Amino acid sequence: MSAQSSRTSETTSVRSAEFRAVIGVTLFIMFGYGLIVPTLPLFAKKFGVHEAGIGVLFAAFALTRLLADFVVGRTIDRVGERATVAAGAAIVGISSAAAGAAPSFTWLVILRGVGGAGSALFLGAITAHIVGTVTSAERGRAMGAFQGAIQVGLLLGPVFGGLIGSSFGVQVPLYVYGAICIASAPLCLRAMRERHVPAEVMDEAPSLPDSVPASTAPAWRRLRPLFGDSAYRAALLGSAAGMYLASGIPTLVTGFWVDVLHRTKGSVGVPYAVLGLTSLVVVWHAGSLSDRIGRRSVLVPSLIATAAITAVLGAGHSAAMFVVWMAVLGAASGYARPGPTSIVADVSALETRAVAVAGYRFAADLGALVAPIVVGVVAQYANYGAAFVALAALPLAAAVVTAAARETAPSRVAPELART
Repeated sequence: MSAQSSRTSETTSVRSAEFRAVIGVTLFIMFGYGLIVPTLPLFAKKFGVHEAGIGVLFAAFALTRLLADFVVGRTIDRVGERATVAAGAAIVGISSAAAGAAPSFTWLVILRGVGGAGSALFLGAITAHIVGTVTSAERGRAMGAFQGAIQVGLLLGPVFGGLIGSSFGVQVPLYVYGAICIASAPLCLRAMRERHVPAEVMDEAPSLPDSVPASTAPAWRRLRPLFGDSAYRAALLGSAAGMYLASGIPTLVTGFWVDVLHRTKGSVGVPYAVLGLTSLVVVWHAGSLSDRIGRRSVLVPSLIATAAITAVLGAGHSAAMFVVWMAVLGAASGYARPGPTSIVADVSALETRAVAVAGYRFAADLGALVAPIVVGVVAQYANYGAAFVALAALPLAAAVVTAAARETAPSRVAPELART
């Protein structure tokens, strides 16, 4: 029996207990990740490092995740997605708990780097499991639930992380996150049935969140024709810009909140939660609007607004105003989120879809790698205001490139073809 037919015979439903368990484990782990987002920079500063060092810390996680992306597919082919998910969760858990007891900043960077590799295994394999086992008719709903679990975890985690860090120590969220991941490893083995899902199904995944790593490295030769398409180039830059922003924000916001705005460590999760909430609220409408009025018509204004708001984040010294701007930034960046993925789907034929999506995700991982280093160095050797401006640069560049690209939305292209 072929791999494809095997997949078909082993499909499951979004209503099944197995699917609900998988989504529950995802929510559980992403909540744990959210716990450490606001407190990790504060823990790093205990070792005497400043913003440039914090940037290196976040970049280490992004780099090892990017490198691990190249082997996730082969790992799934060898041991199966069930074992890969459990192993990834265990690696993240053990490395996170160890990072909480790190004796030096060097060890903290190394252990977070190990966690990045585990994150790639976990998220890549669980994505493969969902895409490869849920029926095609329910795949959109399945991925929507998967995205929702990630977003809710990232929304709630920072609030509790800030409170735990201020009450018990900024390293304690790492212990809690480690315990959550370690406990999740056997839960994954219990929740997921053993089955073989070909690794390449990860490249078929529709509209995944930016935090989900790529499955395999893109085949550059097969991408060359797509590079000639202005729309695909805009999608790649939009993908990189989205993750550049998402990775740069944690590098700057925690220090700015505590050191410049003089807010308490316990409240450091507030701006993150507000950012995540407003982004989650608008993202569904953003996708619908993009279908109706066109990708460029939504993406260009939202990228410009994202860049403008990000650039002024470091200008004020009022915590209340900063939270308001974070809320507006969440909405603006939320409207920018569906466009690049939709463009990839528009411009790629069925036979090039997998490699087109892989290239899109690879661009996102590069943005995640570069941002913490760039903005961390600028913040340390210039100031926070300049660092937020540097963070705004790539979304602005993406807006310019997208404005010059062709429209790809079927609802907008079809009338043009009818008039010709």
